[in-house]
Amino acid sequence: MSNKTPQVEVHHDKKYWWVHYFIILFLLSGCSISKHLSEDEFLYNSTSINFVEGSKVVNEGVLKYSLDDLSQPKPNTKLWLWTFYKFGNPEKKGGLGNFIKKRFGQPPVFYDEDAITRNSLVLRKHMIDQGYFDASVAYDTSQSGQKVDVAYNIATSGRHRIRNISLPKDSSNITEVIKAIEDHTYLRTGEYYSLAKLVNERSRIAIEARNRGYFDFSEDRVFYFVDTNAVRTDTELASDIWLEIKKPQNRSDYKKYYIGNTFVYPNYDLTRASSILIRDSIKYRDLTIFQNNQILKPRTLDEAITQSFGEVFSEERSIATSNHLLDLGVYKFVNIKYRILERNDTNYLDRLIYLTPGKVQDVGAEIEATTRPGAYGLSLKGKYSHKNMFGGAERLDLSLATGLEQGGNIVISDDTLSNNLREITARADLSFPRFIVPFVKIANSSSFHTPRTRIGILANFQNRPELFSLSNYKVTFGYDWDETRRKRHQVDLLAFNILQISKRSDSFIRLLEQNSLLQRSFSNLFILGSTYTYTLTNQELNRPSNYFFFLGQLEASGNSSYLLSRLFSPDGSQPYKFFRREFSQFSKVDFDFRYNWIGKGGNLVTKLSGGVGFAYLNSVSLPFVKQYYAGGANSMRGFPIRGLLGTFRNSDSEVAQSSFDQSGDLKLEWNIELRFNLLRALYLKGAFFTDIGNVWKLDLHGLETDSRKVFSPRDFLSELAVASGFGVRLDIQYFVLRLDLGLPLRKPFLSAGDRWTFSKITDSGWLKNNMVYNIALGYPF
Repeated sequence: MSNKTPQVEVHHDKKYWWVHYFIILFLLSGCSISKHLSEDEFLYNSTSINFVEGSKVVNEGVLKYSLDDLSQPKPNTKLWLWTFYKFGNPEKKGGLGNFIKKRFGQPPVFYDEDAITRNSLVLRKHMIDQGYFDASVAYDTSQSGQKVDVAYNIATSGRHRIRNISLPKDSSNITEVIKAIEDHTYLRTGEYYSLAKLVNERSRIAIEARNRGYFDFSEDRVFYFVDTNAVRTDTELASDIWLEIKKPQNRSDYKKYYIGNTFVYPNYDLTRASSILIRDSIKYRDLTIFQNNQILKPRTLDEAITQSFGEVFSEERSIATSNHLLDLGVYKFVNIKYRILERNDTNYLDRLIYLTPGKVQDVGAEIEATTRPGAYGLSLKGKYSHKNMFGGAERLDLSLATGLEQGGNIVISDDTLSNNLREITARADLSFPRFIVPFVKIANSSSFHTPRTRIGILANFQNRPELFSLSNYKVTFGYDWDETRRKRHQVDLLAFNILQISKRSDSFIRLLEQNSLLQRSFSNLFILGSTYTYTLTNQELNRPSNYFFFLGQLEASGNSSYLLSRLFSPDGSQPYKFFRREFSQFSKVDFDFRYNWIGKGGNLVTKLSGGVGFAYLNSVSLPFVKQYYAGGANSMRGFPIRGLLGTFRNSDSEVAQSSFDQSGDLKLEWNIELRFNLLRALYLKGAFFTDIGNVWKLDLHGLETDSRKVFSPRDFLSELAVASGFGVRLDIQYFVLRLDLGLPLRKPFLSAGDRWTFSKITDSGWLKNNMVYNIALGYPF
């Protein structure tokens, strides 16, 4: 332990006794451990990596990090080691103390010279794998009491580059494949040597060979010779690489294979292998289907299974077949086996496809709640899905959601009205596992997913008893498909809404009369348009690494309707109408970019999102249901839902208030969240988060009467709201229950000098009035 005592200035306050308690507990966690150790036991305390000559190392910091990550053993976490020794009674089997020790305690990690020697070899191998071929690793130890620190000292003359790469020069089939794909090689002359690149190149060659029909060619048939003495001078280190291919056994060259017959077992039972002995079969095109009862229509199976009789075998298309069949949602296991046959000097692969059915019906529920003093919001949602509705992997999704917002008022002239809300939403979506286009058949070219044609129907009813009622009916028709594993497209060719505002109160009518822009937003409208959504990500399933996610969306409505109206009624009065109802004309652009940094102890996740909508020609305002808002469980978590709009304040209170009319045409938001394990044994995770953003009106037509709501390029940065807080999540695989406690750190609706709230956070009364509690299922992003 250090002899230096940190100087800490302490202000005693009985309200925060618990903070002092945890500080003392943390300090104690580093003490009083040695009395539990015998004289010959020493704790492993720390690891340090040092380079004798740092100038000889490329990206020293990155290399140190990777070496430290590889190093074993890892020292104890002081608090959990202290827990191990302080809790539990070895004479008892149960008890709270033994439970805490078992769940949270960490057994001591002792210094072991043999383990350090082995670790030195591991570190040296890593250096060699990175091209430091002459690297040597020595270690020193230092002892303080019964703790040992280990320092690894690494010497090297430098990292080798690749000087020459020699490929096979014979005329074999695999050599021809290598020549054909040479432009995409991982190995480049002049770049630094890396064993990982050699391994990736070997894998790439094998995969490309199998995609070109060489079914039995594997990675271990590719090997390298590396001359590490090609260039060794004081200023340059370089190696030469020879790539070679092992000859096949018992023949002169590798054979190319073609697809033979395809046998499908659509109701294969893993627990009853005899199910593969079914003799009854049907023939559908290239497929021979064996089944006791039909689960999927033969046409659906045929569309999901790639390649036909006589085509060159491709491993990529074989994987695509598995992916397509799994993506139908009907099967939980897909197993493809191959049987080699030779016919007339041609090598064929008969396919045997075993499909194990899974559960096709599912029921689920969601809950979301936001509460603060004097107000709360709650929503409940029930879901039902059927993944094989008509026997062709058609998916039916039904949902029914109800919600309420209670508390909060809105002042209209001399009237103070309740802002309470009751809402119910019913939705039905039906999708088909193919592109449905009249008179045209489009094949599935994706290697990962099955394209879908979707039809959706939605009915939403909102009732604010003292203000108005809103009915929104929506129908959509479109497609979604994957271009690659990382790129996804979704197109709603047809999306139309019918928006009906009814039961307007007298006070609400007066409010609309005072604000023509708001009045147009709450008109009875017809919305007819299209939407395109593009998704891009580099996330790899089951491979934890940093990744990004991007979603961009374009929406346009009313343009075709306006063009037709101008053509057939050029002198008609505007705004134009369809079916006696004014149609809305606008365009919207939305984006959502996220990045996830994965660290040793947790994740740092950030999200930048926003959108903007423009109303033009036939409209002066976005429809109410298309406007943006902020606040709630997934956006600006220190503010209530619809609690922000520029610097506008809808009451005299300094506490943010929710109001139906706090929505706009432009939204910007940035979120950052540090996620970490809180109590791993109880599946509890924690998070610190900060949200920054706001919503504004654009007022392109000069109709907005309150300038506080309008976006200004000069002032918008000073109008950003800031919220921060702490969250606890119960994360059990696919189920996440989340509680986020958010505080408004910056309130843009206050005067410029009073917007930051740091000086008020220690006031218990202020905390009580401003703390927002958000409960939801799933992560916010």
